[in-house]
Amino acid sequence: MRPEIWRRCILVGLILCFKGLPLGAEDGPSKAVFVTVAVHNRADIPVNTLAQAELTASAIFKEAGVQVHWVNCESSAVALEIAPSCRVTEFPMNLQLTIARRSKSLTDSVFGISYLGEDGSGCYSNIFFEPAEELHERLHINLGTLLGHVVAHEIAHLLLGTNSHSDTGIMRPHWNEQDLANASKGGLLFTPAQGQTMRERFAPSLRRTASAFVRAEAGRD
Repeated sequence: MRPEIWRRCILVGLILCFKGLPLGAEDGPSKAVFVTVAVHNRADIPVNTLAQAELTASAIFKEAGVQVHWVNCESSAVALEIAPSCRVTEFPMNLQLTIARRSKSLTDSVFGISYLGEDGSGCYSNIFFEPAEELHERLHINLGTLLGHVVAHEIAHLLLGTNSHSDTGIMRPHWNEQDLANASKGGLLFTPAQGQTMRERFAPSLRRTASAFVRAEAGRD
């Protein structure tokens, strides 16, 4: 996809308002699809905090039937050679996540942004550490848990496509105090319909992979 046809989609603001709807969470299916997310920690988040964020996001996606493999990318050329997934971008199986200190162009109330093309697919998400850190200090929310929910929200925008906000669950565009309390208890999740949509978007890629494998095997005969 050429950069010039991309639309810049501010898909999450996470602008905290204090009105909203009650949330519900349901168990996801056992059959999962797999996605690799390359993480570029430009905000120098402590290793333990980042690990907790990834574990939190993994648990949220697991409930929806999506297994996430995280690749933590360093800036050195040696590390990039060790982790080739840091350079691989292919929807929906190889995605890129950048963590910055703060957005240079968006308001301070925006915790993240994802980028979608005209066909509704995308591979790049950014999240911003300082707004989450400030919320953590103000409301005493566990920082790793909060970041994990922001990460899950943003990556889900890539997997769900356009118009992926909802009235309930983790894909609400505005999180209130009750939502944050639910997040702390592990109750801010994807809806069953969202889980199904994400898994269905893997189907074309899985078919291509299977076809390529069959052709490769046939060529060996």
